[in-house]
Amino acid sequence: MAMVKQTIRTPGSALNRVAAGGWGWHEENTARLYEALNYWLELAWIDRTTDPDDPEVKRERAEAKRAGIKPPPHPLIPPVALRPSEIADERFQAYLDEVGQYQTKRQEQQGGKRQVTSDEFDRIMGL
Repeated sequence: MAMVKQTIRTPGSALNRVAAGGWGWHEENTARLYEALNYWLELAWIDRTTDPDDPEVKRERAEAKRAGIKPPPHPLIPPVALRPSEIADERFQAYLDEVGQYQTKRQEQQGGKRQVTSDEFDRIMGL
């Protein structure tokens, strides 16, 4: 997870600045574990409630395949755990930056911008 190294292991990171106030590695690791579990539960729910034979699902998968859209090499887990505001802001920005990288690649593959429904936006953001 390259994002971990960039966001919390640097000397000037928010976690290092807030550690003296009671938020340390244990709390951050617990928050990340909660986020991974939350992400896994969301994926399990989607898998259980999505009908692969649904025409809309088939259409979306076919469009993605035609456009050469592939998922990122690792999960983009949104920071949903409760943290001190400084750390929460840093984690959320890092998440948005990473999502933006893959959205830019996807838009380039699709030939530019596209409009999405609110449901698609929520799914993209992992909400």
